[in-house]
Amino acid sequence: MTDNPDSVPPPAKDPRPRPQYGELAPEGWTWQPPQDTNRVDPAPSPTAGAGAVTPSPNNQQAPAAVAGPRTVPGWDRPWTIGLLAFGLLANVYGVFSLGGFPVAMQMFYTQEGLGTYDPPASIGAITTSGAIVLIFVWLAAAAISVRLLLRHRRAFYVPIVGGAVSLVVLFAFTVAALSIDTTLIEFLSRQ
Repeated sequence: MTDNPDSVPPPAKDPRPRPQYGELAPEGWTWQPPQDTNRVDPAPSPTAGAGAVTPSPNNQQAPAAVAGPRTVPGWDRPWTIGLLAFGLLANVYGVFSLGGFPVAMQMFYTQEGLGTYDPPASIGAITTSGAIVLIFVWLAAAAISVRLLLRHRRAFYVPIVGGAVSLVVLFAFTVAALSIDTTLIEFLSRQ
């Protein structure tokens, strides 16, 4: 180097890596987004939890949305409604089957030559209770399904579960009604 005081020293080596494709901006530069009032704000990040605060365009703090509407497949609503309608028909059949239990037993007695069916006193309470439980199971499945559909959530499985519960209830009350008939139990034990 020369002893000339007017000479400019060589630039110091920059410790940063050499920029490629504009990935590094000059020191001190900051990006300011355009202030467009007709712009829609982007959705909050999925990591923002309940009660998280996100800045709004005018620099005020606003609570973040907890969750947006869920995307439900288009087939869910018609299948849910169809399964509920099928469940209603099946429950009506189950209610009438329990109501016609004494008539069916009389037909069985006549066919097997067991005489006249004399229903026990509690048969009416058992079949009526079973019919009421079947009705409430369907009503519960319908209410839960409608609530899930209104919340835009998948609901097709609720009528399926309700149908399974109704089948178990119908079977349980039918077995209960059959198990109190002593003539039938004696007949089946001889077979």
